[in-house]
Amino acid sequence: MISPSALVYPPHSGHPALVLRHLAEPSSLKDIIESIGVPHCEIGTVFSLVTGLELPLDARTVDRDVLAVAGARPRSLPTPRFLCDGHVGKLALLLRVMGFDTAWDDSWSEPGMARRGINEKRTVLTRSRSLLKRASMDNAMLIRSDDADIQATEVLRRFLLVSRVRLFGRCSKCNGRLREVAKIDVTARIPPRTAKWLDTYYLCHDCDHLFWEGTHVTALRIRVEKILAHCAETDRSDET
Repeated sequence: MISPSALVYPPHSGHPALVLRHLAEPSSLKDIIESIGVPHCEIGTVFSLVTGLELPLDARTVDRDVLAVAGARPRSLPTPRFLCDGHVGKLALLLRVMGFDTAWDDSWSEPGMARRGINEKRTVLTRSRSLLKRASMDNAMLIRSDDADIQATEVLRRFLLVSRVRLFGRCSKCNGRLREVAKIDVTARIPPRTAKWLDTYYLCHDCDHLFWEGTHVTALRIRVEKILAHCAETDRSDET
């Protein structure tokens, strides 16, 4: 059966929009929605406003149907593990600071990202719509903002992670786990001026980088606190 037209209401930042599609032949709902720029990992529910039924993404289009498409709903990850592409390196650093296992390398290709996401069971975070249109990209999220703090807010809210933030649990450089170390064991590596006023230090299990809470870390702590406060404000506004 030829399906010459269908109306689609796609999700976009909470604001409804209307798109008219003329089709040469019947198509899956997944294909028609992705054709207007919405990756399938960003699609929540799809309803036919003609029949009133919720439709699966593999359903075929019907002539003159009107589809209401909701964005992906927040969901919890049993074990949060992320994979960031080269465009969201600052987001990767923030997620590590918050204690989340986050892999990142700006040299990875899109096919490499897709394979690694699947093989390592990581949630892919990317600004690339073409990457997310790959059939295998179910466990993924489209990052819309180019501001790292807003990106982090989006990820925390999407995957219900606010209560799971653990500051400075991961190495910001390599993603390894941090462990507290006795000052006496690393005295030779501490700048003399720092050693005079600070007694708490951390070592990365993987790269052996030494960390302490200087002014840079204090600034990061304040930054993360603002991100968490913004998450709470946004959640309250959603409830009203």
